[in-house]
Amino acid sequence: MSGIVLGSLLVGGCTANGGVVADTVRQQTSMTIAGTADGQAGNTLGLDMMTTSTVATGLFGSVAFPFKPGALARWRQIEGAAAHLSPKDCDEQAACRTRLNMLRDAVSAGADKSLLQKIEAINVAVNRLIKYSKDVDVHGKLDYWATPSEILATGKGDCEDYAILKLAALRQAGVKEDRMTLVVLRESRRNFYHAVLTIAVGGKNYVLDNMRDAVLTDRQLPEYQALYSLGSERAWIHGYKRGSEYAMQKRPASLEAVQPGEGIPVSF
Repeated sequence: MSGIVLGSLLVGGCTANGGVVADTVRQQTSMTIAGTADGQAGNTLGLDMMTTSTVATGLFGSVAFPFKPGALARWRQIEGAAAHLSPKDCDEQAACRTRLNMLRDAVSAGADKSLLQKIEAINVAVNRLIKYSKDVDVHGKLDYWATPSEILATGKGDCEDYAILKLAALRQAGVKEDRMTLVVLRESRRNFYHAVLTIAVGGKNYVLDNMRDAVLTDRQLPEYQALYSLGSERAWIHGYKRGSEYAMQKRPASLEAVQPGEGIPVSF
C-alpha cells in the first residue's frame, strides 16, 4: 500500500495552543505513515486507530486519521462557550454586548433563510464585525485561541477567532455542531498558515473564510492543504497521497521554525 504524507504536520500561526500541539507532533515533520496488510497504520503520532481501521476521506482532498491533540481540552472549552453564548458572558462590558447584539441581529435576519443562505450571511457578518489583529497584539501571546465572548469584547482576532465566532453564531442559528469543523491549513500559493470553519451541507463542505465573503466549497480551494481539524466528536490529522497534485512537498526543518500569525509566510 502506498504511503500517506501527513500534511507536513506543521503547527502554524492560526493553530490552537501551538506549543501544546507541537509537543504532540514534534520531530514528526517528515514522517510518512505506511499502511500495513491489515489496514492498520503506525501510531507514533498518537493517532487514535482504535476508532477506525481505514483511512477516511478528508477535507480539501486529503485523507484523515483521528488523533488526540494536546489542544483538545481548550477546544472543548471554546465549543462549550460557543453553544451557550449570552449577554451574561460579556460581564457588563458594553462593547461586548453591542457586538453580541449585532451578531444576534444577523442570526435573526437569516431565521427564515435556507441553511446555505444562513451560512453566507453569517460569514459576511462576522467578517465585518471584528478587525483582523495578531494574537501578540491583542493578547500578548504568539498564539491564543479566544472564546467567543473574548473576541466580542476586543472586537479583534486572527483567523481562528473569526472561525470560532462564526461557529458560535451558527450554533445560535440552530446549525448542529456535528456539521461544523475548524480546519488548520497551509495556503500553498502564498505559503502561510491559516484556519477556517467548514460546514457539511448536502454532501459538500462549505468554507467560511475571513479572507473572502464568498462561501466556496473545499474542492474550489485546491491551494488549501489541511493540516489538522477539530470537530464536535473527534480531531483529525490530514495528509495527502504521494504524487497528488495537492501534495505538500516542502517541510520546515523544525516546528520551532514556524512563526505564528495568519499572513506570516512559512519558513523553510
